Amino acid sequence: MNGEATRIERDTMGEVVVPAEALYGAHTARAAANFQISGWRMPARVVRALALIKREFAEVHGALGVLPQPIASAVAEAADRIWQGDFADQFPVDVFQTGSGTSTNMNVNEVVAHLAGRLLGERSGERRVHPNDHVNRGQSSNDVVPSAVRIATLLALRDEFSAAMGALSAELLRLAREHRTTVTLGRTHLMDAVPTTYGRIFGGWARRLEEALRVLEVVAVRLHELPLGGTAVGSGLGCEPQVVPLVIRKLADVTGLPLVAHERPAAAIAGQEALVATVDALAGIGRVLFSLANDLRLRSSGPFGGLGELQLPALQPGSSLMPGKVNPVIPEAVAQVALQVEGLATACRGSASLQQLDLAHATPLLAWNLDTAIRLLSGAASALAARCLNGLQVDVRRARELAAQSPALATALARRLGYEEAARVATAAQAAGEGVASAARRLGVLPPEELERLLDLDPLAGVDRE
Repeated sequence: MNGEATRIERDTMGEVVVPAEALYGAHTARAAANFQISGWRMPARVVRALALIKREFAEVHGALGVLPQPIASAVAEAADRIWQGDFADQFPVDVFQTGSGTSTNMNVNEVVAHLAGRLLGERSGERRVHPNDHVNRGQSSNDVVPSAVRIATLLALRDEFSAAMGALSAELLRLAREHRTTVTLGRTHLMDAVPTTYGRIFGGWARRLEEALRVLEVVAVRLHELPLGGTAVGSGLGCEPQVVPLVIRKLADVTGLPLVAHERPAAAIAGQEALVATVDALAGIGRVLFSLANDLRLRSSGPFGGLGELQLPALQPGSSLMPGKVNPVIPEAVAQVALQVEGLATACRGSASLQQLDLAHATPLLAWNLDTAIRLLSGAASALAARCLNGLQVDVRRARELAAQSPALATALARRLGYEEAARVATAAQAAGEGVASAARRLGVLPPEELERLLDLDPLAGVDRE
């Protein structure tokens, strides 16, 4: 191995050369050699959740006498170190691996076994703690890997994701309150429409985000059900039935999540619909962010050749050629994130084709895509809130002037004059390059005081009803 010190590890297939300082063993070394595909490792959150499951199984096995107490305690202590985030460099297996995640499960088993052996004073060449017989006791990759993915996903959603989305929602609601009476031109089909307010626009974005987050919340409830104890195909072979309720109770206590045993573990081993539904819901949130980002770009376009109603914070020079140009860099980054998350969700939906017979064969793909989607959306939402919306300014005067000059204001005359006469006023205003009020006065369609009342922007924009 490029001149570095090595040792020989053995498994059921024979001898394998492993780096001397590696904490893993033969199975991991084989997997690292076989799956040199992407360079992307299984998400650290999933590895840590796997270690947490190993810790709780070991503690329960020790308490029930299923494992000798010294071994159970050593396994629990070693697994806890990984759960706390130590030894992250000891998990080299590519995410594109066997579809059950067996290689990553065995990677964790081997590292825990090695560390536990050290705690027991194991000497070179000894194996006092076995990765399968002790660390993996009562488990199969088929039930622990999807369980770990569920736990990791729930923790990520509860912590960094929730904080990021909460900050974004708070900024949108703040802007909605601040601009409750800021009148602007409505726009439909990219054409002028009747007046609205920026309070309504920002509030609408906040509501769309809230509704997308609510879909995720409803879907994610299904992730609380863990197929632990189902082992390979849901039958529970190799797992003492009294162990699983105790393990799940301990997992719930440690994580603060309302975890329960899946009523039909075979269903959550053979199919991963709950994980696919979760990443679909994340893509839905991404679509809201995509729409928001594009609207921010359009409304801030210009400053002379575009809408120019919003002024985004100037974060960096926008051109290597044109001095003074500033681009909407955060919205553009957020839009790209949304597109990437949509792609991740598409890959996850496609993984359903690998749910065959008694096992779903794309759990590592789901794990990586879920973790990546959560990480990307969290980062995008945080950046959008802190570096774009916080500091965004509305050009109140320009927004109102555009609303006042638009031929769309003729809509306010339709009830009084009829649709065709109001259209005649709008056409005349547009042809003369003047506002609807000026054209209506010139045409003499109504007394001036009645025109002033009918064309008052605030009532037309619904300011009094906000």
